[in-house]
Amino acid sequence: MIHFIRQVFTHVLENPVFDESLIEQYFSRDYVQTVDHQQLHYEEFVLHIKKLKEKVAEQHIDIVSYAENGDSIFTRHIAKSFLKDGSYALHQVMAEFTIRDQKIVRCNELTLLLEGNHAEKNLGSEI
Repeated sequence: MIHFIRQVFTHVLENPVFDESLIEQYFSRDYVQTVDHQQLHYEEFVLHIKKLKEKVAEQHIDIVSYAENGDSIFTRHIAKSFLKDGSYALHQVMAEFTIRDQKIVRCNELTLLLEGNHAEKNLGSEI
């Protein structure tokens, strides 16, 4: 499962181009993400990814640790974002992904801004 999550990070998040077909490849239409007390359904998640591509010039995600159990994988990862306005944000993310039929159906996530402008605190849920 870690290989699958790494692919998602590479193809969907680190990729500077918004490509909805890649989202469809990895995420179920029934996808629900709860991030920092916000809930995003599939359509809102697509808008979130589109917004990220509008704001972020370059993003790198480093998986620090992970644990797998059944159809779930938990990751602690660091997201380094270089924004198009020239600023920088560093977030620590703790996420539990549920995978069924080779698609992510659910994600419970907490993000913590470690470095950067406080305005980017909610970069993980912004639409």
